[in-house]
Amino acid sequence: MIPSTAYIKFRPDGLGEVDASLKLTGSSHIQCCLYADRPAILSVTDAHVSVSVTVPDSEAVTAADVETARRLADALNQYIADLERRIPSAARAADGVAA
Repeated sequence: MIPSTAYIKFRPDGLGEVDASLKLTGSSHIQCCLYADRPAILSVTDAHVSVSVTVPDSEAVTAADVETARRLADALNQYIADLERRIPSAARAADGVAA
């Protein structure tokens, strides 16, 4: 199995990009932290790689922030559907996953 990885790529003009790849397993930690006084934070951690997701401005959540979160949820639903369709039929039945 390929482990989760993270790379920081530098360019001559400074920081170029961060590339994180999470290979989620049963040991991965996924949680959504809810707060009374600020927006939620979604956190995914696997081994030495951690990713947190929240809005850019915790003082002013916008309709665009909600739309971005919906796009994230839509992409996650597509990911789940693709994984479910790749489970062999016998395993789906044993796990109670709809065909």
